[in-house]
Amino acid sequence: MDTTGKLGNLQAEIGERYGERISALRRDIHREPELGFDTEKTAQKVLDALDGLPLQIQTGVAQNGIVATLVGENEGPTVGLRADMDALPITEETGLPFASEVDGKMHACGHDGHTSMLVGAAHALSGMRDSLNGTVRFIFQPAEEGGGGGGVMVEEGVADGLDSIFALHLWPGLPFGTVATKAGPIMAAADAFEMEVRGTGGHGAMPHLSADAVVVAAHVVTALQTVVSREVDPVEPAVLTVGEIGAGTAFNIIPEKARLGGTVRTLNEDLRERMPERIEAVAQGVARGMRADAHLDYTFSYPVTRNAAGAAGHVLKTAGDLFGEETVLELANPSMGAEDFAYFLEKVPGAFVWLGVGRDVSGLHTPQFAFDEKILPRGSALLTALALSKHAA
Repeated sequence: MDTTGKLGNLQAEIGERYGERISALRRDIHREPELGFDTEKTAQKVLDALDGLPLQIQTGVAQNGIVATLVGENEGPTVGLRADMDALPITEETGLPFASEVDGKMHACGHDGHTSMLVGAAHALSGMRDSLNGTVRFIFQPAEEGGGGGGVMVEEGVADGLDSIFALHLWPGLPFGTVATKAGPIMAAADAFEMEVRGTGGHGAMPHLSADAVVVAAHVVTALQTVVSREVDPVEPAVLTVGEIGAGTAFNIIPEKARLGGTVRTLNEDLRERMPERIEAVAQGVARGMRADAHLDYTFSYPVTRNAAGAAGHVLKTAGDLFGEETVLELANPSMGAEDFAYFLEKVPGAFVWLGVGRDVSGLHTPQFAFDEKILPRGSALLTALALSKHAA
């Protein structure tokens, strides 16, 4: 099957045939955001949108995930296309007419768009089934935002038998419509820690009789900044952020305990494995020097999102053929954000791709995040083209 001429018109064709349906689904999902694995309503909306297509549907994967399989008329490889479905615990401030109707929940990371774009690709590819060489597996995943739903799906066999896999993420800061990716690491490993600083409590007017956990915790936070700045090679990317600190019940009571919480981001596996020991050693050294102690609870979470070189090159070439070379960007550096598509990429060669929504768009995970829905047919077209060109004879 020669896809060269077909790719140039694919976005327009998808927009004309499925654009309104894709936008309507995105708005419906946006109005009723769901968190983590609890995406039952979102999954049902997806199932309704896929109804009537020649797909083999599997539900209940990773609780509320969906795997829809399209088998082509001709033999060939099996390609996975994945979208995430969950929202964030954020109160929306976009003013959109279809803004979240659920207090404290919002699609602030574009997952409503990702899901809708994948549904659009399912419709487009189903219409090309007669000329499809191989199989396409459409994967609708819950719990990307901290729940590790991708890892659960991999454990439940969703990645088994795939020859390659791809996923898109809407990306503020890139010019609208830009397709960007790179070989190798594109997003960092994201680990989490909690720490309890234990001193001795007392009266706020008699600090000499206590080991003040608040003061100790403050010194620990400051000291932890040296783990990256003074113990990691300056050319090695790493981030250590303390994002939570809490202690005390009253203004005149020195608390016995204080709590810290934070995240560590790395691209190097050896450095990643060393970080807990260095964090604990620094914290305990500071605490013990101030007549207190520090106890670390460290969790290794999402691994590095690492693109296969061949798959990343396939994305860049396909996007260039589809939209024009001027809209394609090979990234120089990865983001220190994280993504649980990494679990799929540990199992199957593939690529994670950023799709630009504009430089003037509010950042991901903010109450004001919103994007122009004209990006939706473009994303559907790219997903479709990745499957088509991968299957081309």
